[in-house]
Amino acid sequence: MKYTETIQEIIKNVGGKENIEIATHCMTRLRLNLKDNEKVNEEALKALKEVMGVVNKGNQTQIIIGAAVNEMYDEFIEYTGLKAEAGIEENIDDVKQDLKNKKGNLLTKFFETIAGIFNPIVPALAGAGLVRAILTIAVVCGLDNTGNTYTVINTIANGIFTFLPFLLAASAAKQFKMDKFVAMTICAGMMSSTWASLIAEGTESFSFLGIPFTVVNYSSSVLPIVFAIWFASYIEKFLRKYIPGALKIILVPCLTILIATPISLMTIGPLASWGGDLLANAVTVLFEKGGVFAGIIYGGIYSSMVVLGIQHGMVPVLVQGITAQGFNYISPASGAANMGQAGAAFGVWLKSKNRKNKTIAASATVAAVTGVTEPAIYGVNFKYKKPFLAAAIGGAIGGGFASFLGLKAYAMGGPSFLNFAMFIDTTGTNSMNVVWVMVGFAIAFVVAAVLTFIMGFEEEDAGNREG
Repeated sequence: MKYTETIQEIIKNVGGKENIEIATHCMTRLRLNLKDNEKVNEEALKALKEVMGVVNKGNQTQIIIGAAVNEMYDEFIEYTGLKAEAGIEENIDDVKQDLKNKKGNLLTKFFETIAGIFNPIVPALAGAGLVRAILTIAVVCGLDNTGNTYTVINTIANGIFTFLPFLLAASAAKQFKMDKFVAMTICAGMMSSTWASLIAEGTESFSFLGIPFTVVNYSSSVLPIVFAIWFASYIEKFLRKYIPGALKIILVPCLTILIATPISLMTIGPLASWGGDLLANAVTVLFEKGGVFAGIIYGGIYSSMVVLGIQHGMVPVLVQGITAQGFNYISPASGAANMGQAGAAFGVWLKSKNRKNKTIAASATVAAVTGVTEPAIYGVNFKYKKPFLAAAIGGAIGGGFASFLGLKAYAMGGPSFLNFAMFIDTTGTNSMNVVWVMVGFAIAFVVAAVLTFIMGFEEEDAGNREG
């Protein structure tokens, strides 16, 4: 196995295999729940070649590995014989924990709930967006956009956006702890072609039990189904509590559907649909009217949002913008912030005199350029402070450049050099958009790298230097 020696040292310096209760991981960290945290030798762990840092959280020791954590975790489980656990989606670091301690659990729980609902479906949205971008490139290269081949691929690419509420219903049901198939049945009632047909006929309102309500086509909608399932989860829990056991299997789903769906159609759906459109329009106006300042602010603070874990709160806005308008102004600015982190890590690589730190910075740079910024943020830039500031400045300048030119993203995904296709205008009206976005990313990268090199930083480990 590739990491056998490192795994042996990790086990040795956390008090042995018998001291490990649970082993799991997130995007960048190996997380070990220990029986006795006093047995951890942090300095020995930090000295390991593959380890970027160590964070202690009560009885959990988090060992920062970076992009290789998935591979190392698999080998760790095989070597130790411990039970494999599902990966954790969020990174819980010192600053985020401090926020939780100071502000209470409500704000943190809100953002974690948003992340829990939207993060699982982002890969599918990003994949479909990439298919659309590839199709656009194919048309430019000569594919007939009136032929059957184009129609099939275009239908496949757009299908997820049409039926997005079903994905959200399944994801929200898991997050709110209700029956997934009941949730999807409620979604089916809201997505019925009946409502689309009525709208096509010019019908704007309908009634239930004599109560009028606005008819809405929930195809491609985001917030209505999330709030509908949230409401339905409480109905289901209430019914489970009071309906006798033998009748639960039939009456609970029946009554949940019968109560939650009409109420969602009459109140929750129309209000959430209006709120979602208002939110997407507000962000669009902010970037259109705020111009360069909107990009400077968002590009500058985005990395701090990542550190605090509150960037997840923007995912519904991104999804709403893509589904309702076909684009968003946010991703070019947040992408600039990501490339600022890559540039700062590259600056650390240029400036560092420590071989281990240079290796970590190089790895973090490559990961950040491809859209995975956690190794750069947690393993390099935030640790040395000045590079993080340099990254924020680079992100602000790159973000300002993007908003000054009104650059857009036309698909979901992690904005990066590698994921350039999400910035290709599939309508063909703005062919230079993707080029200018890449220029903005390059500006953010170069500015952050240069500033990091000029400002310098204090390396915590003076040993193992070159020369």
